[in-house]
Amino acid sequence: MVVVTAGSRAPIQEGTRTTLLLVRHGEAESNAQLRFGGWSPVPLTDKGRRQAEAAAKAIAARAPTAIVTSDIVRARQTAEPIAAACGLPLELDERLRERSVGVFDGLLFAEAEAKYPEAWKQMLARDPDAVPEGAETVDQVFRRVTEAIDSIIAAHEGGKVVVVSHGIALYHVFAHVCGLGSPRGHQRVFVLADNASITHVEHRADDDRTHWRIHTVNDTAHLAGV
Repeated sequence: MVVVTAGSRAPIQEGTRTTLLLVRHGEAESNAQLRFGGWSPVPLTDKGRRQAEAAAKAIAARAPTAIVTSDIVRARQTAEPIAAACGLPLELDERLRERSVGVFDGLLFAEAEAKYPEAWKQMLARDPDAVPEGAETVDQVFRRVTEAIDSIIAAHEGGKVVVVSHGIALYHVFAHVCGLGSPRGHQRVFVLADNASITHVEHRADDDRTHWRIHTVNDTAHLAGV
């Protein structure tokens, strides 16, 4: 079991333990087609819908108390069967969206390279300050995602919350949980959750300090045979 100490901006009472079940959306058409998803309204594939149903069954057995999801279509379509299986309403939070890559959103990788060759080269070079036109910077994504997580903990302290989001957004959550700060390329670790995987973390407040406990990362056992 790994315990990581990190400060929290949320007003959590002493002794509170809040569980987050972090779920990446199921396979979307953008994943299957090698296309940038970003903020584009691409739906789940048939496989992605089956993955979402499998995740819903696994999560219902854990008896969550709330479900918060990105408002982007592929995340909502993943969260809806979870909400149905758990008998809970959905809370939409646009701060849990995937990183927008601006003019790249919705394009095939090959199309982005052909239409915007300089921006494509900068992206491959991992320059955190060079982004396609209209895209978000790494720092902007980290700020909004961590604000969302802190708000969820404050609003549901002591509960067990399902958080449905996206691959890069969840990497930012991981950086926040581990106290790494904005992932501007200097970190030596990268975590990319698989489609419909479940990551279980716990926020704890004890003896005037707060810290995170990481239980599981990228659990896909429930997807066997899907």
